[in-house]
Amino acid sequence: MNILIAMPVSRLESSDFLRSGNVIYDPALNTAPPEAVSAALLRHGAQALITPRRPHDLLLRRWSADVPGTKFLSYVTGLPGPPGHPDIEEFRQNDTGLESTATALGNCERQFALARAASARPAASRSGGRDVVLVGAGIVNLVTALHLHEAGYRVTVMDRSPAPGGADWRRYGCTHAGDDARMFTFTEMDSYNNQDFHGRAPDVFRLPVEKKGWLATGDRLLSGEERVWIEEYERVPSWLARAYNQDIFAFTAEAYDGWTQLRHTHPGLFEDVVFTEGILRVYGDPDHYAAALARHRALGAVLRQPTPQELAAEFPGLAGPLDAGTLAGGFLVPGFTVGVHRFAQRIISFLTARGVEFHWDAPVLGVRRDRSGLATGFDAAAPIPETAHVVASPGCHDRALLEGSPCAGKIHGVLGGWIRIGNDVTGLTRSLKVGRKGHVTEDANVTVALDADGRSTLIVGSGYGYTGATAEPDEAQLAAMRSGILDTVERLFPGQRALPPSSGPGDNYGFKYCVRPWTATSLGLHHAEATAHERLFVVNGGHNTGGFAQSPAIARAVLASLDGRPHPMHALYHPERFTTFMADAPLSP
Repeated sequence: MNILIAMPVSRLESSDFLRSGNVIYDPALNTAPPEAVSAALLRHGAQALITPRRPHDLLLRRWSADVPGTKFLSYVTGLPGPPGHPDIEEFRQNDTGLESTATALGNCERQFALARAASARPAASRSGGRDVVLVGAGIVNLVTALHLHEAGYRVTVMDRSPAPGGADWRRYGCTHAGDDARMFTFTEMDSYNNQDFHGRAPDVFRLPVEKKGWLATGDRLLSGEERVWIEEYERVPSWLARAYNQDIFAFTAEAYDGWTQLRHTHPGLFEDVVFTEGILRVYGDPDHYAAALARHRALGAVLRQPTPQELAAEFPGLAGPLDAGTLAGGFLVPGFTVGVHRFAQRIISFLTARGVEFHWDAPVLGVRRDRSGLATGFDAAAPIPETAHVVASPGCHDRALLEGSPCAGKIHGVLGGWIRIGNDVTGLTRSLKVGRKGHVTEDANVTVALDADGRSTLIVGSGYGYTGATAEPDEAQLAAMRSGILDTVERLFPGQRALPPSSGPGDNYGFKYCVRPWTATSLGLHHAEATAHERLFVVNGGHNTGGFAQSPAIARAVLASLDGRPHPMHALYHPERFTTFMADAPLSP
C-alpha cells in the first residue's frame, strides 16, 4: 500500500516515516493544481492521500478510475460530498502536525487491513455437526475451549505434553513450564517496536542479554529466517508501531470485559487460585515513572497515585527501597494476578466434568496439504476427524503446524526467567510491576502467590531473551538473566530469607524459564483457512507477553471464525498485515 502525503508537515523529514519507502512525501502538491495531484496519485499507485483540504470531486473521480481497490482520504478541512465514491473512505484529522499525520497514516493502514480481511474471509460449511479439536492446552486454548463449549461446540483438546504437574517443567509449554503466576493489566501486551518518531529501532535483538540486549542464542549463527524476523522487527516505522499498539490495547480492553463476565458467570473457576486484585506499578527512574504515569493516565488506567511517603506507609515492605532511592515512586492500576497452574487445572476439571476430552502426550506433528496448499488432514497421535474444525495455539514448539500457512516463520521464541522468594518479611498484599531502565532485566512481575503448603510467596518473573526459531537458549545468557533477576530481588527485597522446601515438587527450584511465542511486529496472529473437507483450520498465537491477558478476546475471535462472523482480530492480527502493507515498499538498505 502506498500513501501520498501532499502537504508540508513540520519535522517529517527528520522522522522515520519515510524510511519504509511506501510513504511518499511531496509537500509541493499542497499548492499544485488538481491535475498534478491526480498525476502523482497515478504515478505512485497511491491507495491513500493525506492532504490539508478535501480535493474537488473531479479529482476523486479520476482517482477512483485510475487506481483500483479501496482508497483512503484524510484531510484537515472540508466536508464529504454527496455519495458517489464508494471506493474512497474519508477521515478528518486535527491539523497538519506530525502527531496528526501519524494518526492519519495509522487510520489509513488500519482501514486497509480491515477492508482486505473482509474480502478474504474463508467460508466453511455449516453442515455436519459442531465438532472442534483444539491443539495445545496452554491458557489461551483452555479459555478458548471454555468459550466454545459454552457456545455448544463438542470440544476435544490435544497436547504434546504430559498432563500438567506430572513431569519435569522442561517438558511443557509456556503456561505449564513457567511458574504459577499470570497478570492482567491494560498494557500487559505491548508493542516493543520503536515508537519514537525521531528515534531508531532498538538493537536489542543484536546484543546479548549480558550486554543489556535480548539475544540469547549464544555463539551460533542466526539462520536466514531469524535474520528476516529481526529485520522485520526493525523495519516497523514508529507511526505504525503506535497504531499497532492502539489495536493491541483495544483487544486487551475487550479481554477485560471478557474476564469480568467470566468471573460473574463462573466464579468457581477463580476460587483457590490466589486471585489478587489491583496492581502496583513501581519504577526506579523518575523520568521512567513520569512517562509511565502519563501513558496510563491517557488510557484511563490509573486508580491511585500515592506519594512515596503514602506508598511506604501502605506497603511497608517497600519503605527501604523508597528511602534508599532504589524506587522513585509508583501508582496503582486496574488488573489482577492468578496462580495460572491452579486456574488452568480449574478449567480442565470444569470442562472434563462436562464431557470435554483431553488427550495428553498426543502431539499433532503437522498438516497434510495437497498440491494447491489446501489442508487435507493432520498427522496426529490420535485421529482428528475430517468433520472437525481444528484450532491450534502452537506456542513456540509446534512450528510444523504453521508450515504452508501465512503464519510460517512468524512465531519465534523470547524467554523469560522465574525465581521464588518468601513473602513473610515483605508482606506484600498486591502484585507488582517493576520498571528498571537500563537494567539487564528491565521489567519484572512480582506476583503474590502461595506454595503447595499454603505459605505466602512472591514469584519474580522477568527478562527477555531471543531464542529464535529453535526456542533453545544459550546457557551463558540464561545465567545473565538469572543474575539480573537476582539483582532485582536483592534491591527490592533485601534481607529476604531463602524459601524452605515445599511438599509440592514444582515449588522447589532455584531458577527456571519459559519461552514465549513472539512476533516481529508485536501483534498476535489469527489465521483461518478452509480445509478440503469444508471445515476451518484456525491458528492463533504469537501474543508476546499478553496471551493470558488477551485470552477472552482471542476466544471470542476464534468463536466468531467458526460461526462465520467477523471480528476485528481477524484483520488486525492477520499474519500478513505488515507484509501486505509493505508489499510495494523497497527493502531498507
